[in-house]
Amino acid sequence: MAVFAVDKDFYGIDLFEEGKPERSSAYLIRASEPILVETGSARSHQTLVEGLRELGMAPEDVRHVVITHVHLDHAGGVGQMMEAAPKALLHCHPRAARHMIDPSRLEEGARAVYGEQMEAMFGVLKPVPESRVIIQEDGSVLDVGDRQLIFYDTPGHAKHHACILDSQTRGLFSGDTVGIRYAPAYTGWDFVYGFPTTSPSDFDPEVMLKSLDRLEALDPTRIYHTHFGVTEPASEAFRFSRRGIQAIQRIMPMLSPESTLEEVEAALKGAIQKDLAALGHADWDVSPLTLDIILDSQGILVYLQRQAAGKL
Repeated sequence: MAVFAVDKDFYGIDLFEEGKPERSSAYLIRASEPILVETGSARSHQTLVEGLRELGMAPEDVRHVVITHVHLDHAGGVGQMMEAAPKALLHCHPRAARHMIDPSRLEEGARAVYGEQMEAMFGVLKPVPESRVIIQEDGSVLDVGDRQLIFYDTPGHAKHHACILDSQTRGLFSGDTVGIRYAPAYTGWDFVYGFPTTSPSDFDPEVMLKSLDRLEALDPTRIYHTHFGVTEPASEAFRFSRRGIQAIQRIMPMLSPESTLEEVEAALKGAIQKDLAALGHADWDVSPLTLDIILDSQGILVYLQRQAAGKL
């Protein structure tokens, strides 16, 4: 089981999403009231439990479960974890709470994106009792005595997205707002690569850039990525996220709401290849990013369609 130290009494757990290493991280803070940040999908639940046990904790020891947003690779396993951790409370964005209490619309939306593969990829969604769900508004604080987690409303990737600043390390749990850190064990490359994620259905590049500006103004020291691991200094993650959004903005004039998904995928693939080349990795095989290119292209196309319809 792959666990890694982040700081004192603070660990990452590799969830092996997609059956691959270094795709998704959960984080355990062994505070006076232990905190778990992100659960991954329901398919990763047993992997998460084994990671907790490797760190000397049982699910029953967890007192707080925090999610950045409701996408299934971040929160699809919340129901299972809350069952396994009966004393825990779930903390989430105001727009996320209803989907945790009743995941039927979340499941419907996921099936629209992933089709018949949804359950095989992410597992079965389970509801969380409303009495155990704590809504964390913008600027609210989870205080466990020896540290505080501060919640920030950060749309751009999703309207139900929060990023969370840890007061003790000044590190930021970024979910999908401050990009994906593609680790070598996942890509097979011999370098770390960073690029934003624009999966459907709420992607908005201008809003995402504003969220990045707001978060960077907090002066975090590190980024705790869900995908995957830690970027330090945090400025590196802000830099690659902005660079990637700007690369996407440059291809949008070549596309339209009537573009086919294949056309968007080709344009996005080209943008990534150009970005890699600018970093000294010319003619690199981007096939390890195929799934994300497909999902991100869907998000870009939905954005173009919403923009044309005046629905942004």
